[in-house]
Amino acid sequence: MERKAAELKLEELEEDLKAATKIKGKLEEIAEKYGVIIAISPKLQSEISRIREKYGIPESAVITHVISEEEVLKKKMLGLSVGIDYEKLGLLLYQRALLKRKETGGIMTLGDAYLIVNTGRLRGKVKVDDVERAIKELEKRKVIPGLRQLRSGVKIVVFIPAELSDDQNEILSIASEKGYVTPEDVMLKTGWSKERVNAALTALEECGIARKEESYAYGEKYYFPGLMG
Repeated sequence: MERKAAELKLEELEEDLKAATKIKGKLEEIAEKYGVIIAISPKLQSEISRIREKYGIPESAVITHVISEEEVLKKKMLGLSVGIDYEKLGLLLYQRALLKRKETGGIMTLGDAYLIVNTGRLRGKVKVDDVERAIKELEKRKVIPGLRQLRSGVKIVVFIPAELSDDQNEILSIASEKGYVTPEDVMLKTGWSKERVNAALTALEECGIARKEESYAYGEKYYFPGLMG
């Protein structure tokens, strides 16, 4: 059921993408909803600049070419078999990750990265190793910070231009177990001071990777949507 829900969500994203390439009024709706701009037409530069300023959208979140699943597949010798264009696969992944940036905070596990491209025409034709190779292509071209392996063994993909400190990486490793942490959890597992823990958690919250919630029942909790697959 979770996979089906994810696929329906992706279909909604793809429909929005297609509409944004044709309808000028859709640009701002997409920008507000997903935090990205679809800048297909060079005639819309002034509109794009206005929307970027209004919603604080970075240049890295401006999509200038919508990659299709068909573009990822390339025919091999005599057209008898199909291979993977890793550069295009990487760009497709990046495009879809950008559309989920508000949900995930700009990071996701390698497994989740695989799931968002193993769809439609590509289902069953791409493997996790293909996705990992495509991520390395993006990293080599400095499109994204790239793949990181947490101390817990979980591999995550960082899509936003955030330099994660050792303390932040340690908290991500702890959070990978349940998808959230409390400051007390971190202090107990690391032996750090409250000030050190709060500084690292605040930095993760400010860059959008963590989301803080407070209640009388359990105090402060920091959720990591990109680790809650």
